[in-house]
Amino acid sequence: MSSLLIFFIVCGIVATVLFVAGYTRGVRGALKTFDDDTIDTETSGDLNAKWWMFGIAVVAASVVIALIGVAPVFIYLGPLLAIGSAAANGVAFFLDTPMREAQ
Repeated sequence: MSSLLIFFIVCGIVATVLFVAGYTRGVRGALKTFDDDTIDTETSGDLNAKWWMFGIAVVAASVVIALIGVAPVFIYLGPLLAIGSAAANGVAFFLDTPMREAQ
């Protein structure tokens, strides 16, 4: 196995663990707070506070697509971006404030 393959496998395993742990935490928190009327479910402010993250994701994807056309070596950035996105989704469950309060 090449060192690049090992790197991607390790990154994939870490992202999978983060995603599954975060998803499990999110589901448990959602089940605990399902009937709780004291939790504020208003999410309209989320877009105003986190718009820059969405912008970074769009720019990163655009740059990766453009770079693939420049040189074939950049083809590895696509899977790395996908693995990073899965890890970020898992981390987002740990950063969610209502879920932190429910735990």
